Amino acid sequence: MTASEYNSTVAHLLGTSLRPADGFPAFGAKGFDANVSALSNLSQVLVQGYYDAARNLAEDAFSNEAQRAKILVCDPAQGADDGCAREIIERFGLRAFRRPLDASEVDRYAAQYTQARTALEMSPVQAVQHVVRTLLTSPHFLLRIELGPDSKRSPGTLNGYEIASRLSYLLWSSLPDEELFDAAEGDELATEDELREQVDRMLDDPKSAAFFQNFYGQWLGTRTLPSHNADETRFPNWNDEVKAAMLDQVNDYFAGFTTGEQPWSEFLTAPHPESPLLEPLYANDPEGARKGFLMLPAFLTLSSRADRTSPTARAKTIMEQLFCAPLAPPANVDIPELGAAGGDEKPVENVRQELEKHRASPDCAGCHDVLDPIGLSLENFDPIGAYRTAYPNGDPIDATGVYQGVAFEDIAGLVPELAEASRTGTCPSEQLFSYALRRRPSGGDRTRIKEIAARWSGGTMADLVKQVVINDAFRLRAKDKAR
Repeated sequence: MTASEYNSTVAHLLGTSLRPADGFPAFGAKGFDANVSALSNLSQVLVQGYYDAARNLAEDAFSNEAQRAKILVCDPAQGADDGCAREIIERFGLRAFRRPLDASEVDRYAAQYTQARTALEMSPVQAVQHVVRTLLTSPHFLLRIELGPDSKRSPGTLNGYEIASRLSYLLWSSLPDEELFDAAEGDELATEDELREQVDRMLDDPKSAAFFQNFYGQWLGTRTLPSHNADETRFPNWNDEVKAAMLDQVNDYFAGFTTGEQPWSEFLTAPHPESPLLEPLYANDPEGARKGFLMLPAFLTLSSRADRTSPTARAKTIMEQLFCAPLAPPANVDIPELGAAGGDEKPVENVRQELEKHRASPDCAGCHDVLDPIGLSLENFDPIGAYRTAYPNGDPIDATGVYQGVAFEDIAGLVPELAEASRTGTCPSEQLFSYALRRRPSGGDRTRIKEIAARWSGGTMADLVKQVVINDAFRLRAKDKAR
């Protein structure tokens, strides 16, 4: 599990408000952090973090009557045998491991309960807490393990509990709920119709907020907004409340394409959700000038520096994230900061003029000729997304450009070209496929992604989720690859 998945899982498993994974050591990840192999990052510090977290979580769960009741489905103090303890182990173990415990596992944890009662002289409740702490350190809790082919169906087919877990971590970043567990037990997740129904139900649940935070948040970068800073001396409207409002607004925008009826083909042209706290940023907008994802304050802010806009960063984000077109600078080229090219140490005011110095260099021109028209089309929006017509030094904004032979006056003239490219591309399908499967596409995945995109045809994101989960890549175990 990733850190966000760990925190969500223990919250839904135990009812705790603790967030232990916030203190786990971070490791670098490119793309979706769910794609990074957990086993390759199990340092001694992280393992110790898991043990400390398990102790603290068990203590917290048993110190609160409501939380304790979620675990103690019977009274272990009643009766002379371990029958109640075994029932607790089976019920809690099912949710913790996201599958039923086999008989040997129940025996092992029941023996641990008995040892805690006798050798450690613990009370029945203390002994259960001891077992819970041990369950929370098991690889079967910490890792999403898929054990092997389901003998009831063709080899490679995931069993019901594994499908339920894939669904729940895709849409909720957490363990399955009772309905998913019941569907898994009844082998009801084997049909496309049932999978579609579960997607609709799960996206309608408040827990689907995790999908916006983790899928969109990683794909389009919005989950980094809380740590973004802007220069308050230059932009007095900037504060923590405005930052939070930007995040709420962009998540509401995502929701319209996921739980609402807005088709993805309108992602670059849809109206913005209203936000009273953001009204000062919209105050100077020409009528009808602002719409679509690229003109949301959240995107404009995240793709800027603290003190100025960055057309190159804005364009690079658009190309890499929305169109899956990776861009890398030329090898062995030292790219100077804006302002440094002319030896000027003053703050950059007119970004367009400074970019012209970069384009004058043959080493830099190749990338800038592609990126600058896109990035400069957004120059009417400052580093926190407010509309402007001039730079801080008084120079008028020039947002004109030519993209693939089409001339435009500003971003409004460029959006139709970008929207058409987005509509016919496969990038959203590729991004969701990668997030759902917890790996980068390879080999035959490209054909699957094209098929998914063709069947989806730019509908809602819920429609795309359904196309991904009914695909064999989601329903079958990857061949010859450890997960």
